Amino acid sequence: MRFLFFSLIVLFILFFLAVPEPEIGLDIKAQKNIDLPWNIKVNEDQSTEVFQLKPGISTLADAMARFHEPEEIAIYAGKEKRSLEAYLGTVNLGPLQAKMILTLAATDDELQTILERTPGLSLSSSGDKKLKLASEDIQQALQRPVTSITFIPKYSGLDSDFFKERLGEPFAWQRLGEKAVKYFYPKKGLSIIIDAGGKEVLEYVHPADFVLPDEVRFNET
Repeated sequence: MRFLFFSLIVLFILFFLAVPEPEIGLDIKAQKNIDLPWNIKVNEDQSTEVFQLKPGISTLADAMARFHEPEEIAIYAGKEKRSLEAYLGTVNLGPLQAKMILTLAATDDELQTILERTPGLSLSSSGDKKLKLASEDIQQALQRPVTSITFIPKYSGLDSDFFKERLGEPFAWQRLGEKAVKYFYPKKGLSIIIDAGGKEVLEYVHPADFVLPDEVRFNET
């Protein structure tokens, strides 16, 4: 009886060891129908689609239907600019977990009007001013187009080779300090910050709104 019990334990351990651990680097062919950050569809009208959303076209309401309600909608006022943003918090996409932030379309005049109605002020983690919206502005925000999608994977092992394998060589790139580099894919409306000392940051915009910085290096074609 003890021998049978011991044999069952051994078989269970062998079975457990034989099951492969899940990996971020799944086979690319198996990922084509999953809403992963490198699966970007370029449409005939030159718009793009990622996560079932079209940057510059889809609204905050569309994003909420795809994911969930935002944890917060606010105006972020930094030293250089201010923007209307919806913070979705954590989203799950296949094997990836990530934080997602949506920037919403708003003119300077609209932002000023919203600021005059804002009920309160707080500070973001970066020290920028964060101003909460009045209820009427929150309702209007639902129909505003999402001008950019910021995607920050929680998994920090996504290096340059990982993205190049899935997206190809970038059109241009820029060095950001000793440990970070930024890749640019204008036709996909995508820029990626790859930081060996921190988190990767992917930002999606409509290709028509994509702007290359002045100081970039172009890859030879």
